[in-house]
This record gives sequence, structure tokens and C-alpha cells, in this order.
Amino acid sequence: MLHIHLINMILYNFVDLKLSCVVVFQCWPQEFLSQFSMAASQQHLYGQYVSLDDPTALVDMAYAYLRYRRPKIGVFLDMNCNQTERAIEKTSQIRFFNQHHYWLIYDERSDMSRFYKLFQDANLSVDTHLTFMVPREDQMGMRNLSRSFYMAFDVYNNGWLIGGKLNISSNFELSCGKEGCYKSKFLTDLHKRSLTGNREALRDVVMRVAVVVTRYDLDAPPEEINNFLLTQEDFHIDPLARLGFQVLRLLQESLYTNVSYTYYDRWTDVEYTGGIVGSLVNETADLTSAPFFMSANRFRFLSSLAATGDFRSVCMFRTPRNSGMHGGVFLEPFSTKVWILFGCILILAGVLLWLAFFMEYHEMERYIRTYIPSLLTTCLISFGSACAQSSFLIPHSWGGRMAFISLSIITFIMYNYYTSVVVSSLLGSPVKSKIRSLRELADSDLEVGLEPLPYTYTYLNFSSLPDVQYFVRTKITSKKNSESLWYSASDGIIKMRLKPGFVFVFETSTGYNLIERMYDAHEICDLNEILFRSDTLLATHLHRNSSYKEIVRMKIIRILETGVHSKHRRQWVRTHLNCFSNNFVINVGLEYTAPLFLMLLCGYGLVLILLLFEIVWNRWEMKAERLSSYEPVS
Repeated sequence: MLHIHLINMILYNFVDLKLSCVVVFQCWPQEFLSQFSMAASQQHLYGQYVSLDDPTALVDMAYAYLRYRRPKIGVFLDMNCNQTERAIEKTSQIRFFNQHHYWLIYDERSDMSRFYKLFQDANLSVDTHLTFMVPREDQMGMRNLSRSFYMAFDVYNNGWLIGGKLNISSNFELSCGKEGCYKSKFLTDLHKRSLTGNREALRDVVMRVAVVVTRYDLDAPPEEINNFLLTQEDFHIDPLARLGFQVLRLLQESLYTNVSYTYYDRWTDVEYTGGIVGSLVNETADLTSAPFFMSANRFRFLSSLAATGDFRSVCMFRTPRNSGMHGGVFLEPFSTKVWILFGCILILAGVLLWLAFFMEYHEMERYIRTYIPSLLTTCLISFGSACAQSSFLIPHSWGGRMAFISLSIITFIMYNYYTSVVVSSLLGSPVKSKIRSLRELADSDLEVGLEPLPYTYTYLNFSSLPDVQYFVRTKITSKKNSESLWYSASDGIIKMRLKPGFVFVFETSTGYNLIERMYDAHEICDLNEILFRSDTLLATHLHRNSSYKEIVRMKIIRILETGVHSKHRRQWVRTHLNCFSNNFVINVGLEYTAPLFLMLLCGYGLVLILLLFEIVWNRWEMKAERLSSYEPVS
């Protein structure tokens, strides 16, 4: 009867967790094993049975039994077998007391001291799911009981490798009979919260933290480095690292843990080696002080927990003064059809004026006209009216004057509309450069400077994007002295202000703070911005096998939800530059009318040619008249 109770107890623990695959390390008689196997199949449990009486059973046990492609498998271990201690030792060495395996360990003798001795130095972790089951003391040695009672203990360690101590907590009491089992009593409050919720305080461990500091001497005492990272001033100096460190302190307080710092001067060397990323990959650090972005190669070793930052690298420059030297603004008020229609109206008005002068000269004797203006002259009068010019010739008849007044009204309206649109185009907003992409920047003749950041070097050297490679060829490798292209953030931004057309590539969390401190409001409105690389979210990462993933994820999400992270981020990171319309100071110089002066010069040249042609033509006519005046003598 007790065998049935034990079988039901084992199966209840696995079925209650909705497991379908179980590995059983046992030393049972064949009859009992057959009963267990039949009961497990009825519960749709796939079982693999390993006899601890076999000396070769534990050879390569990880690959033979425990590496299933399932989210979680159940493992039962009988404490009363010969090779139990060896099985526990090998499992500890291969670090399989983790969240992927639910361990159920049963000791018929209820020997707590032996259990504590075996697991005191076992490599358990905070996410270990291990239940230790023992019979209740008052029923030990009894036979033919209708029901058996078992006590369950929750066992874990906050981190044996970093100083954690074994934690054994009583959980519940299980009552088992022939028909099944149920929880008859809860011994503590563990059932009121999740497994992670019961283990969120890591007071007995010292977590190893990799801290990145790119703008401070790492040979300085740790207290000075920490003070630099915690200060609330000079927000433009190493903002991402300092923001990450201050959020780390919030995470440390919420975990109730102690920490030890290791300082690095970079995020990484290449992909997943060196810096804080490398220390996380080789598991010499449990946490990092700053987030970083994920890449395909890093997915092999790391897991992303939550987005806690963003990265934005831009190319910025002030508008060169010659960028507005185009005549399109003087043609934009009207479309091509409107210009053609307006020209036709002026020609028609010139013809009507010529007809008015013709009628006054020939048909209306009361209007004394000494001559008739040519059609070209009347068209010139019409064009002059469009340019707000008066005329010395005015028709005297009522019809002619009505035509002249109509022409004046039409041209007055068109002229005022045209000038208002042109002025609003020149003064309504600052002139911006037409360069909108990295390739267009590479094709331009603008000078380029870059901030010497590790991830900028990496991006330029290893990016496979054609535009980036073209930019490197035209703006960096083609220069004789490429070292002169690198400027500190402050020097590059100052040069960008003093030299319009100088392009500086920098990271916005640093550069925006400096620009707001150094630039006038109207100078900010004069800036042009091009993305150097696409915006990237930065995430907090842990090693993919880290036992702290769920706890840290839960704590980070809590920090994000409370708004504390947003408060720090607004203080340290500028996401945009403010440009208001009342900050515009638009200087419209003569360079903006250069196309018009060019047109005027071409017009004067054409007029001069026509004048010379007219003089030559007139002299030829005069010469022809003189020759025709001499008649031959008969």
C-alpha cells in the first residue's frame, strides 16, 4: 500500500507542473519499477529510467539523459541509492540544477543533516527548482496506512559561486492515498507568490559588476571613479556610462545585494570580446553597468532583458552660406502654366494698346497723334506695368484708357502676390541644405570630422552597408592624413559652429548637451542633421545561462514602470534640439540674388549685342540711301 502512495506522490509533483518528460534516477525493485512505469503512462508521462545500481549509469549523464529539447523536464532522484552522492556531484559540476530542470528528491529516512551536507557546496542557483520530499516523522516505520503524509521543502542557493548559502524552506504537506494526492496543509507563505517572487532578495551574495568608464582615469581609486559616475553635473561627459551606472545602483538596491566592481574603458573590442560585453560572455561578471545593443553574434551567448536606453549617431553641420544660391525661389510663386498664361495676357494687352493708338491716329481727329507707337513699344508698356513701372504714353480714348486701367489692376495684383511669396520664402524659415543621406554627404565637398568613439571605429571598419563603405572611401581613406579627421566632442562642435559647412559625426547623448551649452538659439535652427547610423535601442543583457535573468528582468521592468528610469534619462540624455520660430535670425544677403544679377548681366550683354547690331544696320541703310541718291548722268 505504501508503494502506491509513493508512486502517487511522485507523479503528483510532476503532473502538477504540467510536465510530460521525466528522468528517474532510482534503485527500485523491478516490480515497483513496473508499477511506476504503468502509472506514469496513464498520466501521459514519458519516462526514462536510470538505475543507480549500474556503475556505468552516470557516464556522460548530461548528454545521455538531461539534454532534451524541451523548455523543462522533470528529474527524480532517490536519496537511498548507492550512487546518489556521485549523481549529485556530477550534476553540480555540469550546472544542471537550473531553471530548465525540475528536481524532485526523495529520502525515505528523512535524513536532513545528510541532505544538507550533500547540498551545502553543490552548485545551486537562485532559479533552481528543487523540491525535497520526506515522509512525516510520526508515520515513519508504520505499515498498512490508508493515507501517507509527505513534507515538501523548497531548496535553492542565491549563488554558490559568489558566496551564497544553502536555503531550505518548508513549503507544504502532501496527503497521498490509493486514489491520489492533494496538498493538505501549507507550512509557510511560499505558495502566495511565484518562485521568483520568493527569491528576489539576494542579501548573501556579492554580485560581480562590469563597469564601463570612457572619460576617466581607470588607475584612480575606485571611490573617485564611483564619485565621478554618480555626480549630477557635466552631463555631456560620458552620459551613457554614467546614466547606466546610476540605474545600476537602483537595481542593486531593489535586489538587496552587495556588489564588486571591475572597471573597463570600453563596451567591447569586437562583437563579443573585450570590455564589459566580453566579461559578460566569459561569465566573469554577473551584471554590466550600462546597456548595449544586440547583434547576431552576441545572441549566441547573451539574452536581452529589457530596453533601457537608445543610441543615436548623427552627422551635423551648419548650413553653408552658398547653399541658398539658386534662382528657383524666384520662379516658385507661379507654376509654368501660370507664367505662360501671364505672358500671353501681357502680349494681348500690348496688342490692344497698339490698336487703341492706331484708332486714335486714323479715326479720331479730336485726338491729335503725331505718330503711332510700334507694337514692340506697346508690349514694352505692358511688361513695364507688370513690373510696377509707369508709361509716358497713355491712350486718350475711353476704350484705350479702360484697357490700360485693366492692365494696371491685373499687374498690380500679380506683382504684390509674387513679391509676398518670394519674401515669405526667403524669410519664413532658415535655408537648409539639400543633403539628406550619407551617400549625398559623401558626394559633397564638405569637410568631415568624427568623434573618436570605439563603436564608431567598429561601425566604419565592419559595416557591410554600401553607403557606409562609400563614405569611408571618399571621406576617410582618401585623405592623406586621416588622423586629422578625429576631434574631441567639444572641439568638433566648436569648429562646426565657427565654420559653416564643416560636418561633425558624434553621438547625440554627448553632442546635444554641448550644443545647447555653446550655441545661440538661432544657430541651433541653422543646423542640418543626417543619420550616421540607424537609431538603435540599447538593452540590459545577461548571459543566456545566467540564473538571475528572471529576477533582474522583473526588477528592471519595475524600475521602468515607476518612472525613475525616465527621470534619470531626461536628465542625462537629450533626444532632440529645440528650435522655435521666434529664434530664427535670417540673413538674406546678396548671395541669394546672385542668379538674378547673373540674369541681369546676361540681359545687358544681349542688349549690347542688339545695340551694336542696330548701329551697324542703321549705318548700312544710310549708306544705301546715299548711294541711291546719286543718279547716273545721261
